Amino acid sequence: MVVLSKLPEGSSSSSSLHGYSSSARVHTPSTHGHNSSTHNHRYDVFLSFRGVDTRHSFTDHLHKALIDANINTFLDDEEIETGEDLKPELESALKASQASIIVLSKNYASSTWCLDELVLILEQRMTSNHIVIPIFYHVEPTHVRKQQSSFGDAMDKYKQTMEAETNANKRSQWAQKMDRWNKALTQVADLKGNDINGRLETVFIEEIVKDIHRRLHLHLRSIRPQLIGMNYHINFVTSWLKDGSSHTAYILTIYGIGGIGKTSLAKHVYGLYSHEFHTSSYIEDITRKCDGKFNGLLDLQEQLCYDISKTSSIKDHDVSVYTTKIENALARKRVFLVLDDISTHVINNYL
Repeated sequence: MVVLSKLPEGSSSSSSLHGYSSSARVHTPSTHGHNSSTHNHRYDVFLSFRGVDTRHSFTDHLHKALIDANINTFLDDEEIETGEDLKPELESALKASQASIIVLSKNYASSTWCLDELVLILEQRMTSNHIVIPIFYHVEPTHVRKQQSSFGDAMDKYKQTMEAETNANKRSQWAQKMDRWNKALTQVADLKGNDINGRLETVFIEEIVKDIHRRLHLHLRSIRPQLIGMNYHINFVTSWLKDGSSHTAYILTIYGIGGIGKTSLAKHVYGLYSHEFHTSSYIEDITRKCDGKFNGLLDLQEQLCYDISKTSSIKDHDVSVYTTKIENALARKRVFLVLDDISTHVINNYL
């Protein structure tokens, strides 16, 4: 846990750093910076999947995990394919995404929409550095590559449809489509993918979310200022977070007078590393929210409870009830919690 504490006005602001067995304290100097740029994609991730296989199971769980991790994800909510051609809105969403996750399940190739999506995804990969992550969901990569098993059955049906077509133009169109689909299936199977066979879905999904977070550099979205002259303190906090074996500190206090960069430092590190924990929460302006408010602590508990559990349960009006909920949500998890602007008044009256 990181606690940001403000020193009384008039206190010394000279830079210093102290370490303790149960806590560490960092005194930050003044800092200046500039905003980082953001990407122009409308979506971070486009999900390509066969609805009848995974819409209400794996893909739904994956989608929720991505959203909970603040990864902007497009998922088509249409249950039934309404034509042979890919919907324009799907093509638009795909081209507006930075990456695609392809859930290659048993019946994926039985959908012409899925196959058209696959072709377009791989075209995006070649022309715009689009990131492609295949997931082999209870299928063998070699069956995808060589169009065997259910993938072979699907392609055989398309071949029969093509051969039964009496219109020469339509027959030629089918042949061209099948050639693109065959090549796309071979190509996607050769990419570095993730195989779920024999693994727990919860752990598997967690690894996928961490991987996409890292590959898309999404931590940059949370980094407000580009800190200057703060490398020593950034490295210290990073070491404290990552090297738990070398010390027993669980609480880090960043203290100093207002306006010297405490919040900027905490936000910077939080943006870099929060995704590496099971759950995380950044609660701002605690003193302001608590001062003069009868239910200030309840509001803070409600926010913390939602952040770490990602559930919007019925609101409670009892501090002890929220305390129990938070304890249960934190049990056996690695949690990164930042409490911004903790004054002596708040410590004495609420903590």
